[in-house]
Amino acid sequence: MTNKIIIISLYKNDYEIFKEHLQINYKIDYYDNAKDAINNLECYKEELFILLSTNIADIPYEEVTDQLLTISENYKIIIYSSFSSIEAVNTSLDKGVYDFIIGDDVISKVILAINSIFKKPELPIHTTKGPHMSDKRDTSIFEMIEYMRNKDDDKGIKEIIRQYDKWYSQTLDKIVEGPIMIIEDEDVFRKLLVDIVSNHYSNITSVDKGLEGVDAIKKSEFAVVIIDLFLSDSDGVELIRVIKSYNPIIQIIVVTAFDLVDVASNVLKIGVSDYLQKPIIKKDLLSAISKAQKRYKEIVIQKKAINEFFCHHLDFEQKHSLLEGLFKFKKEIKTPFLMEDLYQVFPDLNNKNIYEKIELPPILTKENIKRFISSFKLD
Repeated sequence: MTNKIIIISLYKNDYEIFKEHLQINYKIDYYDNAKDAINNLECYKEELFILLSTNIADIPYEEVTDQLLTISENYKIIIYSSFSSIEAVNTSLDKGVYDFIIGDDVISKVILAINSIFKKPELPIHTTKGPHMSDKRDTSIFEMIEYMRNKDDDKGIKEIIRQYDKWYSQTLDKIVEGPIMIIEDEDVFRKLLVDIVSNHYSNITSVDKGLEGVDAIKKSEFAVVIIDLFLSDSDGVELIRVIKSYNPIIQIIVVTAFDLVDVASNVLKIGVSDYLQKPIIKKDLLSAISKAQKRYKEIVIQKKAINEFFCHHLDFEQKHSLLEGLFKFKKEIKTPFLMEDLYQVFPDLNNKNIYEKIELPPILTKENIKRFISSFKLD
């Protein structure tokens, strides 16, 4: 990352405040006019943070932005202003500006943004894939498939993987981007979020109350929710739990103006996709949404795969090859092979009233499994 920050502003007081409050040990250069800044940067192509005020005496900030981006694509330009239109913000962001920060006490917001960029807290990573994926019946086959991709000793499994990949690709092409909900009680920020997201996604709902968002989620399917953690009518953490209870596979992106590591840890543990600190950087937000949409599609496809692919696409012989591979994989990772594993490809076994947590013998072969399944005389 860059070790240098450039400040371009008509007011030297901006520089004094930044210098005092930015929690970084990097060199900070100040220019009270854009012409000198541009001339001194003409040969500097390395990564650089530039804090550009809209209050400049000699050149309009829009032209300064264009010239700086012409010099180097490595410049991370943050424009700041007490007031600007949403149209001006989006025009700058679309040009390639790193962020455009507006509002009252904008200097404090820029300081918050820079400090969060250079000193992001070390948050515990929630390694599981959310509450909805904690049940191993949903994931064990897919984990086995990924594990067996690196093996070349089982042609039967390899053929199943080949067919699955083809089915997956065809199914993925049919799944469109899921609807997005924005829950934010600050009018200006909510409108800004909607404007940024609507340039890339079409199906967007925005509300200013947490409970209003919950009501919408009860009635309709949403893929992604962008939620302010501190709302006027709701506790954000509890609201996330409620949303997850209605739609366990929904992907939630938290935004907050506060750097609270303990809160971030809690929301990540209950299955949040991302945790972003205000002021939100456009690239970070769009990246978080893209990741959330991708994860949502993966979960939808996995749920469809159990019924459509493993139960109905595979023939009788392939199902037993798959179960034998799953047995070997679970033995490798020292996890018991249970009746519920058989239910994934032979769901009719559920009707036999056999307890799903019963462990099968520690030594199994494809033929053993075939005889066991055949003994139930499934239709």
